[in-house]
Amino acid sequence: MTEKERILNNNQGELPDTALYDIISVRGVSNSEEDLETFKQTIIAFLDNKHLKTESSEWEKILPKKLVQFTNQLEKDDYHKDDLLSHIPAMIDGLKRLRQWEWYSSKLTANGFEVVMKGIFRGIFLPILHHQGLPHISLFITRNGREYPTKAITDVLTYKTFDPITLKLRVKDNFHSQ
Repeated sequence: MTEKERILNNNQGELPDTALYDIISVRGVSNSEEDLETFKQTIIAFLDNKHLKTESSEWEKILPKKLVQFTNQLEKDDYHKDDLLSHIPAMIDGLKRLRQWEWYSSKLTANGFEVVMKGIFRGIFLPILHHQGLPHISLFITRNGREYPTKAITDVLTYKTFDPITLKLRVKDNFHSQ
């Protein structure tokens, strides 16, 4: 089974026949099915177009609109506050450069989803998930039975809100006067 086929078909949290895998967990989200589908479509877009140069403007047309819209609304200051924020070329570069990973399976959970990644990926998927409008507190990695929460300076989503329907990222009302 190809990696793309596993993305589309391994949806029960299947585990690989190797001890070298990580589980990405997303918890406490209200649109888990949509969020998982966006993540899948991001990885499929990467796999189908990995021949494109990292800096190609085509990525903005190929990647899911949700991820692109979130990224394009970020301000320069946001990048200095939130170390999970990244420009699209940097995300693509991470996927290419650290290609010691392979999507193995996924599954929906009660309030989120899990993705099993075979190999080593060093958290390169966290910015991609964050750029879907998912907060740091919802993102975890489990390696060898040990869970690691996402830690960062500040989450842009503590002072801005992202509407998954309109795809608008804006400053929260209570932060205008601060």
